[in-house]
Amino acid sequence: MKKLLLLCVSTLTTFTFFAQSLTPTIDKRVEILSIVSRLAEYDEYNQDAAKKYVSAIHLHFDKFKSDTLIGFAKIVREELGIGFDAVMSLAVNLKQDKQQFTLQPNWKNDIDTRWTKKATLQFVHLLNQFYTKAKAELFFKNQENYYNKALIAFNQVQVKFNQQWYYNYYGITPKDKFSIIVGCGNGGANYGPSINLTKTVRQVYAVMGSWSFDKDGNPVFKVEDYLPTLIHEFNHSFINPLLFKHQSDTVLSNSMLKILDTMKTEMERQAYGNWETILNESLVRASVVRYLFKNNDGDNNIVNDEIAEQLNRGFLWTKELVSLLEVYENNRTKYPSIIEFYPEIITFFKSTADSISSVKTNFEIKLPKVISIEPFANNTEDVDASINEMTIHFNETMLGKDYSINYGEAGKEAYPIKSVVGYSNNNKSIILALALKPNTAYELVLSGRAFKNIEGYALKNYTIKFKTKK
Repeated sequence: MKKLLLLCVSTLTTFTFFAQSLTPTIDKRVEILSIVSRLAEYDEYNQDAAKKYVSAIHLHFDKFKSDTLIGFAKIVREELGIGFDAVMSLAVNLKQDKQQFTLQPNWKNDIDTRWTKKATLQFVHLLNQFYTKAKAELFFKNQENYYNKALIAFNQVQVKFNQQWYYNYYGITPKDKFSIIVGCGNGGANYGPSINLTKTVRQVYAVMGSWSFDKDGNPVFKVEDYLPTLIHEFNHSFINPLLFKHQSDTVLSNSMLKILDTMKTEMERQAYGNWETILNESLVRASVVRYLFKNNDGDNNIVNDEIAEQLNRGFLWTKELVSLLEVYENNRTKYPSIIEFYPEIITFFKSTADSISSVKTNFEIKLPKVISIEPFANNTEDVDASINEMTIHFNETMLGKDYSINYGEAGKEAYPIKSVVGYSNNNKSIILALALKPNTAYELVLSGRAFKNIEGYALKNYTIKFKTKK
């Protein structure tokens, strides 16, 4: 891929992050593992928005679906829970020399804990065989034009990225090194894996997904969609180390455990299973909002959208935490860096934990809801297969800009939607075209990713199930 990156260097913006040059790249380690995960049917790596790229992947690699590596990838998924960021953790713990992969020197300490030593070594061994057998280098060569366009398109995001803000805001300089990787095969998922270069220096990666495209199927990176994610990933390098000094603080841990207990469902849905992660994520997300306040040219829409996004993800204290961090920003004589302000953060989460139950109750009152379905009710067992439309009614006016409807647990075969006709009834209803067969069970899930009311509050995942008559 060296040739590709050299071709791109004149058209891409290289910027300095604390005297460190950052040029976004395409990384074959990331791409090959996302491809393997797709072939192994990992749901999160099987998003199909990148139709052009996905089609190329299947055309080249589908003949290798029965390869030993793909079978092993399915086994580690089932037995070890490998998926999501664990895949990218392995990617950055690899070194590539031509068509062979080895592991980074400190991989045993750096790799996601879901990976066992035995599974990791076996996976890399099979990956080397697969890479040659499947002619992966040929695939990457054929995709150079696509990758080139992706990197050029990403330029509009990075030119808006104000790296100096981090130093001004945190008042500390991280020892970490930073890299941006555009993950063409990652769909809408973004990851922030890292490896230790020395005892005190980490290599931190922002692996950016690709989920929007032009009419020709080439990636489009809208600033309002991708910039908050880029800002988010690099915030972790400043936020996460702050906890080390306070990890044994019982007031902090008890407060966060109480919050975790109340918000367990929402947090586990995002793979956040411990209080430390929730604390760091809370601070990172609130700091993203502070960045946007400072760098959005007076447009508060992107700020409000970001706050609403975090509330919908279960971080119900985001608005108040953002206000607290404003106090920090306005009193830098008293708080030269975020380090001196951390005790105030501990106090904030103590107060949040004390009221978290009522906060959650009040928030859920504001969420839009599905109130009925026509021409049959949810969970009906004798639906007429000749019915070709379904109307879903909400209790209030929705944004009406988009929709988010997913497969249910029964998978693609049980998905009944032929097309989306559109919103109606002043955006209080949406009409779906159906394609039904007799004696068949169907399932679909409405998600809050796009189903939001005019205030930006998201619909809770709503599952619709029904079965047609014989």
